[in-house]
Amino acid sequence: MGLKAMALATITVSLVVGNVMGTVVATAEAMPQQAVPEVLTLEKAVELALSNHPSLRVASGTQAVNEAKVGQAQSGFYPQVQARSAYQQATANNATSFGGGPTSRNTRGDNFGTYQNSVTLNQLLYDFGKIKSQVNTAQFNLQAANSDAETTLQTVIVNVQQAYFGLQQAHRLVKVSDEAITQFKKHLDLAKGRFKAGVAPKIDVTTAEVDLSNAQLSLITARNNAQVARVTLNNAMGIKATDGYRVEDPAPARHEQIALDEAVEVAMRLRPEMISQQALEQAAESAIKTVQSDFFPTVSSSTAYSYSGQESPLVYNWNVTGAVNFPIFSGFLTKQQVAEARANLLKTKANGEVLRQNIQLEVNQALLNLEAAKERLQVTAVTVTQAKERLALVEGRYRAGLSNAIEVTDAEVALVNAQVNDVVAMSSYQAAKAQLDRATGISTSVRGGS
Repeated sequence: MGLKAMALATITVSLVVGNVMGTVVATAEAMPQQAVPEVLTLEKAVELALSNHPSLRVASGTQAVNEAKVGQAQSGFYPQVQARSAYQQATANNATSFGGGPTSRNTRGDNFGTYQNSVTLNQLLYDFGKIKSQVNTAQFNLQAANSDAETTLQTVIVNVQQAYFGLQQAHRLVKVSDEAITQFKKHLDLAKGRFKAGVAPKIDVTTAEVDLSNAQLSLITARNNAQVARVTLNNAMGIKATDGYRVEDPAPARHEQIALDEAVEVAMRLRPEMISQQALEQAAESAIKTVQSDFFPTVSSSTAYSYSGQESPLVYNWNVTGAVNFPIFSGFLTKQQVAEARANLLKTKANGEVLRQNIQLEVNQALLNLEAAKERLQVTAVTVTQAKERLALVEGRYRAGLSNAIEVTDAEVALVNAQVNDVVAMSSYQAAKAQLDRATGISTSVRGGS
């Protein structure tokens, strides 16, 4: 009986939420929540996540910051205009001398005001490409931020997919548990009937009652797991808790043959992390040019217009200045800044090599996992059919007195386990396909079981 109880208990642990849910970011609060339809499709779940998930707003904010930095860098191309207006109130004490005798001071102060007003325009004429390099660096960083936002979007989509598959799995396991209870009740009634007829021992009834109790416990666990899966999906969509919806049943699986080399090539071309990496390398190269320009002089011009004085008419002045600034010695600061920029470029490129290796590994693993999931799904489907046939045969033999209750229980438990394995295999297959999409950079919001 211990082994049978353990077999039945597999229902309680078959909802492997941790394997199919992925990493989920905290729930959203800032934006108004859209209504969740009664039947939540995978398409709608993704749509809700793209509208509500806070991590997407964080990514959008990062993009906006980098856009502003591009504008800041571009400001160096334009003239800098400053205006100044001042008024000074002062008191003057006059010193006087009489006939070469001792000097005395006039203690009476004379008050007077001085007006000073000016407009100055400064324009950088040539800096050996420093501002251009700064602009290029900012633009490459913006490209990287845009690609990082795409990475965040794909992560949100995959998390929603896997959470949706997890809820599908949980609902199907609840259904399996319900069907198991119906089957065990049927067997219990049969055992009671045969016991009353005097053709079966009391142990048959007791065994059937224990099996039914274990199935009921499994149903409780399956229902709780379904609630956990629902909460996880709500979180993945970035919405507040809601129970007023159900998910669709999984679609039939369609198997595709994908070559490793082809998948890796697609990943290197489409993965937003790779696009971001390329932009970061370009930004690092541009940063070297920026600091190298400090070795060279800058050419600038200045135009000023002013008027000042104590009383009208004020004195008007204007001037135009051209200047060339030569860097002579900075304590080797520029040299060290160039060294730092070059080292950063080398580090960035090394990170790119690590990223390429990791992506290739992810694609390879995703393909292997998908192939294994496909094979498991094919086997479990056959096993369910075989288990149903076996149970029907054993029940017929039991009614005819050619079999005992233990054989019936074994067949019932085998069917339940086969159904559980089939449910888990379908969810694993769906999750494996979603992971392959993520690994190759194919941001398909809706794959379902297809």
